[in-house]
Amino acid sequence: MSEKTAQNANHSSNAPGGPGTALAAPARAKTVEIAFWLLLASAAAVLIRIPVAISVLNTDEFKTRLEETFGAYVIVPNWISSESSGYVWSGIITAVVLAAIAVLVRMGLGWPRFVLIVVTVLTALNMRVQFTQEPVVMAAAWVTLAAVLLMLAATVLLFLPQAGAYFKSRGQYRKDRTLSRA
Repeated sequence: MSEKTAQNANHSSNAPGGPGTALAAPARAKTVEIAFWLLLASAAAVLIRIPVAISVLNTDEFKTRLEETFGAYVIVPNWISSESSGYVWSGIITAVVLAAIAVLVRMGLGWPRFVLIVVTVLTALNMRVQFTQEPVVMAAAWVTLAAVLLMLAATVLLFLPQAGAYFKSRGQYRKDRTLSRA
């Protein structure tokens, strides 16, 4: 018997069902499932912020406030175009990153939780700026606040002990499955 075959036989006999039993994937923790949906909702909120912000930026009231705030030092169409572009690109990039984190976490990978912390902090800092810059695009700032709260809730859920145990068991399952194929 070759060394690989012996390893496979030993590995299979360690499986709960005995020799030759297929490895069963660990059940997904409820906290991970809820966090997945919260992250998708947060990604949707970030995308919803785009048309909300653009619609506010293009109102006559906002243009008047912009001129009152900056006076002759602002070219209103250029400023609105620049701000709109910022909302579009930051929204799309953030939504894609959040969706990717959601999928990777649902697959049982634990490292995206740490990326989520960074994304949550950066989005919260962005939100702080949105509430304090003049003139404030208040509707977009409130949507960003909702997205940050959803991200924060997902982050907390992903660091609860049940989620940690799931990621650990899922990592062991991947390791065992790789060994059984070798």
